[in-house]
Amino acid sequence: MDFNNIYSVLTDKKDNKYGKRIRESRYKLAPTASAYTNFLNNLKECENELREMFDTLVKYMYENLNGFGEIIAEDGKAIQSYVRRISEKNSGNRGERDANWCQKNYTTTKPDGEKVVKTKKWFGFRLHLLSDATYEMPVDFEVTKASNSEVKETEKMLDNIKEKYSEKLEQCRYFLADKGYDSTELTEWLTTEGVSQVIDIRNMWQGEETKQFKNTNIVYAYKGKVYYIADSGEKIELIYKGYDKSRDSQRYGFHPKYHDKRIFRIPLRTDLRIFTKVARNSKKWKRLYKKRTNIERVNGRIDRDFQFEKHTIRGLKKMKMFLNITFIIQLTLAKSKIESGITNGLARYIA
Repeated sequence: MDFNNIYSVLTDKKDNKYGKRIRESRYKLAPTASAYTNFLNNLKECENELREMFDTLVKYMYENLNGFGEIIAEDGKAIQSYVRRISEKNSGNRGERDANWCQKNYTTTKPDGEKVVKTKKWFGFRLHLLSDATYEMPVDFEVTKASNSEVKETEKMLDNIKEKYSEKLEQCRYFLADKGYDSTELTEWLTTEGVSQVIDIRNMWQGEETKQFKNTNIVYAYKGKVYYIADSGEKIELIYKGYDKSRDSQRYGFHPKYHDKRIFRIPLRTDLRIFTKVARNSKKWKRLYKKRTNIERVNGRIDRDFQFEKHTIRGLKKMKMFLNITFIIQLTLAKSKIESGITNGLARYIA
């Protein structure tokens, strides 16, 4: 149909198959509210098909982007439900029966050293997201009730990736996360798979400042700093000298001003949470950990650009559907840029 025919349809005063007449010369061509609701209800039942679309687009990124999936960041995002409590049984489709409450505490330190605990409490859901920290695009995700454990859901996602998409793990070199993911089980899992974890650490020593390494003059702190205790009692901080692959150990030595060339090796198995392939007190660890902020930008786009801060979604199944579609849109836009020869700024929603 050419433009003139379209124009004649829109200005025709008689009812026709192209739309319902509202006034003498205006037609409503958009779907009605009920048609839109029926469409979403039908789409909600296509969870497997939507997930297949997502996985296909992620696979495209692995195949067409250099280094995609080498540095993966994990984060859990709170998404409040449209309602604030479990709805009554007679509330119909407008009710909420899947969400629950969650409370999360954050400890911050003021400039004067005082520790302040901030509490965040919400009723709703939680998005568990694995994202490429270089290109700021999703790799895998899961949506659960708000109270579900971030660490346990991450372990489930990683197990699923290992079972179905083992090539993703082969590509992954570094796993970034905040201290909420500091877990012995997760650390051991990543180590077994050959992935270097760059995860902030919690202090679980209950008052201890340092621990002795075997029967030596070497002691270490929970954040990875290593010290030599001299005969005089002086505590000398040692300098990180690199990872020894042949012995799976970290190497430490004295600052040149001490004129002591001894090298001390601490095996990673001493404590996998503290001694990682990328040493916690190294510049490389700090540089990699800064990349974790990229996933916060991904979450920010979900809130800002897709308006998940102000939504009317109710129900876990519907929430999964909308988030899946959100990621499909992000990846599809990136795919179109790649096919046009653009590889920078793929996460932006402009050309």
